[in-house]
Amino acid sequence: MPRHSASLGRRQVCRVGHGARDLGRMALTLALMPTALVAGVVCALGTVAASPAVAQTSAAPPAASATSAESPVSASANVAGAASADADVAKLAALPVAAQTQWLSRTIKTGELAKMRDDQIVAYVQAIAPDALVRFLKAESAALPEYQYELTRHERINDQWQTTPDRMLVKIRENPLQVYAKWLPDGAHAGQEILYDETKRPKEMYGHLGGILGFTSIWSSIDGTLARSQSNHTVRDLGFGFIAEQIAHDGRSFRAAGLSGKPAKISVSEVNGVRLLALEWNAPSGPPQHYANKSRLLLDLKTGRPRGIEAWDASGQKTEEMRFEKVRKEQWTDATFDPKNPDYKF
Repeated sequence: MPRHSASLGRRQVCRVGHGARDLGRMALTLALMPTALVAGVVCALGTVAASPAVAQTSAAPPAASATSAESPVSASANVAGAASADADVAKLAALPVAAQTQWLSRTIKTGELAKMRDDQIVAYVQAIAPDALVRFLKAESAALPEYQYELTRHERINDQWQTTPDRMLVKIRENPLQVYAKWLPDGAHAGQEILYDETKRPKEMYGHLGGILGFTSIWSSIDGTLARSQSNHTVRDLGFGFIAEQIAHDGRSFRAAGLSGKPAKISVSEVNGVRLLALEWNAPSGPPQHYANKSRLLLDLKTGRPRGIEAWDASGQKTEEMRFEKVRKEQWTDATFDPKNPDYKF
């Protein structure tokens, strides 16, 4: 290296040789220089292609940040990880329906599915056959033969969207189907109660209205004028078994029309701290062939249980919105579905 490169008072000129000897001299000179001089020389070398000798004298790279460029190593790792995930999704899609059902049940019960990123969950669920989803829902319903939950039900009745939704406490025994429901104070029809037992009167329910008429209990048709004035559903539609059967029914209807029964849209959202899987279907027609022109089922990613149903008609108007909360398994006695139960007001 020329002697004048060791002085700041003179004009600094750096020449880089092409051989290993010049690079060695440069490294030795930089090592003997004061820190301030090294900085100046490194600046002057900024336009030179990096070499091993120069790289060893460079400062350590800054800590990674959200805006920093991805290193070749991490980029390769991400590509490899994505390829591995794609391969896992492809393997799941190739499994028979029974194996897919087992996979869905296992990943939910172990908490694996809930720990995945939104895009991973969507990719895996898209790979599952419609029949696997139906089998899973039916199996979950069978595993919950007796239970209770709180229902928030908002519907469009006679083309009018309810001003205040119903809030109900529902107790259910799935087989034989027995239902007790009480309308809660923070919703419409507060104080109303009904009982249904398909082993006694399969086409009728026993109940009373709320308010001052609450003392008069009568038998009425489950599909009669009184029932339809408050809901488009009957008391038989209150259980989770009904939801599983409707998904199965729509799947058969889609296949009969030569269409895929897979959801048109799958997404993940969070409502009140609960992470939900949303499965959305677009049907060529509404009831009775299909549940609705457009329907959405919300599943709790931690439990696999239904947390909500939404539906729209052909014009795009929402026809119903239901939310299931505080679901818990129970063991009922015959008194649970007996109008003489002292806890009831029949």
